Amino acid sequence: MIPELKGDRFAEFTLPEGCLLCGGEVTIRATPAGASSYCPKCHWLSRPRMKVKGNGLELTYAATANA
Repeated sequence: MIPELKGDRFAEFTLPEGCLLCGGEVTIRATPAGASSYCPKCHWLSRPRMKVKGNGLELTYAATANA
């Protein structure tokens, strides 16, 4: 999906079935400061890292655990 440009400062797009927690649709907003994601189904907010790779984007999420 082609990101929708909002002025010249950020782009917003959705990833169907992109939520790692519930499989719902995720909205991604990319700004000069980084990316943020939100799932309206389970309300998960995240700050993924975003890289341009070839003709697409790569989003990575940090994983942390406490034992």
